[in-house]
Amino acid sequence: MPLSSRTSQTKKTSKKVKRQTPSFVCEVPLCVTRRQERTLDKRFEAGRQLYNALLGEAKNRLVLVRQSIWYTKAKKSTDKKERQAHFSAARQAHGFSLYALEAVADKMRRTTWLGDHLDSHVAQKLAKRAFEAVYKVALGKAKAVRFKGERGLHSLEGKSNAACIRWRDDRIMWNGLELPMAKGAQRDPVIRHGLASRVKYVRLVRRDVRGKTRYYAQLVCEGVPYVKVNEKGERIHPIGQETVGLDIGPSTIAIVGDTQALLTPFADAVVRDHQKIRRLQRKQDRQRRANNPDCYDDKGRAIKGKRPTQKSRHQLETEAVLRERHRREAAHRKTLHGQLANQVIAIGPHIKTEKLSYKAFQKMYGRSISVRAPKLFLSILTRKAESAGGAVEEFSTYHTALSQACLCGQKHKKRLSERIHACDCGIVMQRDLFSAYLAKHVENECLQVANANEHWPGAEPLLRTAWQQATNQPASGQPGHNRTWPSSFGTYRSQSGSSEKDSLPEHEAQDVVAMVQATVRACESAKV
Repeated sequence: MPLSSRTSQTKKTSKKVKRQTPSFVCEVPLCVTRRQERTLDKRFEAGRQLYNALLGEAKNRLVLVRQSIWYTKAKKSTDKKERQAHFSAARQAHGFSLYALEAVADKMRRTTWLGDHLDSHVAQKLAKRAFEAVYKVALGKAKAVRFKGERGLHSLEGKSNAACIRWRDDRIMWNGLELPMAKGAQRDPVIRHGLASRVKYVRLVRRDVRGKTRYYAQLVCEGVPYVKVNEKGERIHPIGQETVGLDIGPSTIAIVGDTQALLTPFADAVVRDHQKIRRLQRKQDRQRRANNPDCYDDKGRAIKGKRPTQKSRHQLETEAVLRERHRREAAHRKTLHGQLANQVIAIGPHIKTEKLSYKAFQKMYGRSISVRAPKLFLSILTRKAESAGGAVEEFSTYHTALSQACLCGQKHKKRLSERIHACDCGIVMQRDLFSAYLAKHVENECLQVANANEHWPGAEPLLRTAWQQATNQPASGQPGHNRTWPSSFGTYRSQSGSSEKDSLPEHEAQDVVAMVQATVRACESAKV
C-alpha cells in the first residue's frame, strides 16, 4: 500500500467523532441597563443585516445551481447515484453549501462595519440559519424565504461556551458586555438545576413584554430537564405505561388508552377577541395613512414603490397593544398545550396518531387553527414523550383511512358533517373517539383488525362513557353560546342507537323534524 494512502487512512481512523449527549434549555432572565440595551440593539441590528445579506447570497447561489447543466442532467437522470452525483457537482460548482456560506459570513464580518459588533461564532450561526432556510426551498419544503424587517432578529447565539457569547458564574460575557442574572432568579429550582449542569452554548433572546424589551439567556445544557416532585419525592406529572391513540382535529381532540379515554375541546380556553383586534388594526391603518400621506393617492390606494416609514407615538402605542395581545394569547396557548401533553403522558408515552396536513387545516379552518395551533401541540407532545422514554408515531392516512374503517372490515365514506360512526355490524360510536381507538392498533402503516376486535368489548364502555361526559360538559370561553358541546362531538347515542335526551340540558333546542311530524299528524287527524 502506498504511503500516501496509509497516511490518509490513519487520519480517517484517528478523527474524533463528536459525542452526542442529551440536552435541555434553561431560560434565565437578565438585568440589562439602558446603556447595555443600546449596545445590544446595535448588535441585533448588525445581525439582522448580516442575516439578510447571507440569505440573499444563498438565494442567488441556488438560482445558479438550478440553471447549471448538472442540475438539468440530474432532473433527466433515472439512476439514483447518478442524480446525486450531478446534484453534488452543481452545488460544488456554485458554492451552495454551509461551509461556503460561513466563509462568506466571515469575509463580510472582516471587511465591513459588522465586525465591530459581531464575532465569528455568531456570524457562522447566522450563516447556518440562512442556509437552512434556503435549503428548505431547494428541497421543496418551503416556497420562499423571509427577510427580517424592522422588528429584526429575536435571538443571537454562539457555537460553544468557550468563546464569544458565554456564560460565566451568574452572567453572560460578550465582547465587553456583562449581563448579570436578574435578582431572585436563582430561587427558582428549574434555574438552579440548569446552572448546576454543563452549559454547551448560550442563546441571547429579546422579547417585548408589556411594551418593554426584556432580555433572557437560554442556556443549552447537557443532561435531562428538571423533574418537578412533591413533598414525598413523587413526580407531579406521572408517566403511564399504556399505548395511546390520538385523533387531533381543528377544534377537538380524542385520547384513547387502555384504561382511560377523553374527548374534549382543543385549547378551548384560548379566546381571541377578533372584534377588538380588528378595531385596533383599523386604527393602526388610519394612523399609518395619516403619518404617510405621500404613499397613497387621492382614492386612498397605495402607490407602488413607496413604503410608509413614518410612525407617530400613537401608532407605536397601538402596535405595542396589538403585540401584547398576541403575546398573551401565545403564552396562554402554550401553557394549555403543556397541560394537555402532561395529561396524555400520564396515560402513556407511546403515542400513535395520523400524519395530518396542517397546511390543509389552515386553508379550511384558518381562524380556528390560528387560535388553537394543533401542530405546536404535537411538537410539544413529541418532545415530552421522548423525554419520558417514549415516542410519537405518525402513520399515513392514505393506507389506514381510520375515519372510514370499521372493525368488520367494511369502509364507509363519511362527510365532515357526519360525526357518528354507525355501521351495519352494530357499532355506533363518536367518530373521533373511534378513530383514536383504531390508531392504537396500527402497526407498520396497517390497521391490525384482529387485535382491535379482540380488545373492543372492553374498550366500548370506556369510549361510550367518554362520549357521554363530553356531551354533558359546558363549552367554555364562548360568550353567547347556546350549546353545551361543540357540534363535532355529535349527539350521544345509547347502545341501542337512540339518542339519550334525558342526559341533555333542559334549555336544548327542540327537534324541528319531530315538531313538523307532530304538526302533520295533527292536521291529518283534524281532516278525518
